[in-house]
Amino acid sequence: MDAAQEHSQHVRQPVVPVEDALPPLVIESEREVFHEHGGADFSVMESTAIVRETGEHLQFHVASVKNGRPGAVCIVEQPDEHGNSVFLIARHWRVATQQWAWEFPRGMAKEAETPIRTAIRELAEETGMHVSSSQVTILQHIHADTGVLRDDIAVARITVPRSYIEHVANSDWELASLRWVPATTVQRMIANGEITDGITLAAWSVYCAQAPLSSH
Repeated sequence: MDAAQEHSQHVRQPVVPVEDALPPLVIESEREVFHEHGGADFSVMESTAIVRETGEHLQFHVASVKNGRPGAVCIVEQPDEHGNSVFLIARHWRVATQQWAWEFPRGMAKEAETPIRTAIRELAEETGMHVSSSQVTILQHIHADTGVLRDDIAVARITVPRSYIEHVANSDWELASLRWVPATTVQRMIANGEITDGITLAAWSVYCAQAPLSSH
């Protein structure tokens, strides 16, 4: 059994065994109360639920983009001149916070697009880097906010050779200041509060947890 198979077998086994009880809520109905046509296809669903123990009726609102299709966040890794890994991060202007943020490249899926194809397309659109599916490994799927978002984000590890450093460019108006940095710099930036984007933080956590089990 190779390292990839051992890892796959490992992640299928629960680390903390648990037997979940019945869900505390029974969903009675859902209806769409808002939908943005075009753009991110942002929508809001209203759910009516009953508390199983008390019978109380509650309402919740859940948001999604692109009908909840899986998107991808790209952890692009390549060796530096000494053979150590460096990672691609970029400054991204976000309307929600009206601030610049250091993030890994990411994006939403198009219809009928697999997470690997989404990662490949988004990386090309945002940085000008073109990779093949053999260079992409989906490490895990994450949910940005299980309380209010109905989303699915694939954490894609993309390995590229040293020569790819020449192909990086700000080809997307949303990104600026692309940088290749070592893992120690990413860690220091997190510790200093310089990386605050939740998806980037979660993706890095997944990468760090799985890196010892991979060929890295």
